[in-house]
Amino acid sequence: MTQENVMSGEATVSPEKKPKKHNRQYTLRESLLGYLFASPWIIGFIALMAFPLFYSLYLSFTNARTSSLFVNFVGWNNYRAILKDSAFWNSLLHTLWFVCLSVPLNLLFSLGIALLLNAKIPGKKFYRVLYYLPTLVTIVAVVFLWKQMLSSSGVVNTMLSWFHISGPDWFNDYKWATPGLVLMGMWSVGGTIIVFLSGLTDCPPELYEAISIDGGGAFAKFFNVTMPSISSIVFYNLLTGTIAAFQTFVQPMLMTGGAYNTDYLGYQIYYTGFTVGRQGYASAMSWLMLVVVAVFVALIKYGQKKLVVYND
Repeated sequence: MTQENVMSGEATVSPEKKPKKHNRQYTLRESLLGYLFASPWIIGFIALMAFPLFYSLYLSFTNARTSSLFVNFVGWNNYRAILKDSAFWNSLLHTLWFVCLSVPLNLLFSLGIALLLNAKIPGKKFYRVLYYLPTLVTIVAVVFLWKQMLSSSGVVNTMLSWFHISGPDWFNDYKWATPGLVLMGMWSVGGTIIVFLSGLTDCPPELYEAISIDGGGAFAKFFNVTMPSISSIVFYNLLTGTIAAFQTFVQPMLMTGGAYNTDYLGYQIYYTGFTVGRQGYASAMSWLMLVVVAVFVALIKYGQKKLVVYND
């Protein structure tokens, strides 16, 4: 404000700063740089997931075979044929039996181990690492290890003989092949144990103290504090475990070759598409498998809304 303005009683107002023009060229360069860094993942997603997914959907409406280069559109014929195929229904029943047996047992076993590892015991960190180590071993190595352990003269049957129990020939018996695969799966639940441990460490200790003051024991603490606190984690492990169980493929292929009621849907799709060579039929089977998994996921999500306790 100048002296003349002061004398005249006029006030000067400083002009407002104009906002800088948005540098569109800089923003475009920044966006391109971001896409460049993300391009390996984008290319991998398109090449390894998106393209095979939509291509299999296209093949499911064709009569594609490995023995022929010519493909004809057949509409819903593959789906109609699958619904009348006894091999598909047998495979679905065997898969459901495996899922209903393995998922609850894995959840109970991993939760029990997590509760023990969360308790005040000496060497707790060592045992946590020990239980997680099997998840780092490749599935092929695990399969061959358990194939030896569950053979007719393997370690498991030898230990059973100590108690005068005649062990079965696990992977050459219709009754015991699936339980053998379930037993093998329980050995590598280290990832599920870690997830349970993350929830158990967040359980509010003041609630345990309140139950102790009221005279409650271990069961009261478990059902009134622990389970409500980790209910969301239980359903998360239930969801991921169910999806993984439906996708089981390597274990039955290497253990039994799909024999002895272990022709689960994953193996049946592989056998139909690559051994028999009916790729269109196998693609339709995989999409029907997706429908089955989606039904189970929907049921689990419905149960989650009813039973999960969320802490506000």
